[in-house]
Amino acid sequence: MQGKGALLFPRAHRLLRRPDFLKCYGTGQRYFSRHFVFFVLYDRALPGQWRLGLAVTRKSGNAVWRNRIKRVVREVFRLHQRGIPQGLDIVVVPRRNLDPRTLTLADLTREFLPLMRTWRTRAAGTPDSPASVPFDAEHSA
Repeated sequence: MQGKGALLFPRAHRLLRRPDFLKCYGTGQRYFSRHFVFFVLYDRALPGQWRLGLAVTRKSGNAVWRNRIKRVVREVFRLHQRGIPQGLDIVVVPRRNLDPRTLTLADLTREFLPLMRTWRTRAAGTPDSPASVPFDAEHSA
């Protein structure tokens, strides 16, 4: 079902179990952006799909603001899911300097796309080459 439902965010793309989160924290690689810390576990033994986990604590604000953060992060991953390498577990943790009121989809996309290129390079095991066009360059309007 790649046609109509290709941009959904199915359950298979969600990291749900505590042991999976702990494995990402313990053995995953950390990547830092301005407002987020990404814990990425490169595991070729995973069956095909990448999975996203969100760890948004009460330090980020009340329930309304925490849900806003999660919605915006999920939306960025949903929109760019074709460029995310398969077999990754990704846990996203907001930093304390994040103001949920000013968080926009465009800002988060600017933070996310360079990291996604890094993840693709690391997952492929080869440096960026001219043959591998960055995802955002081929889809920018």
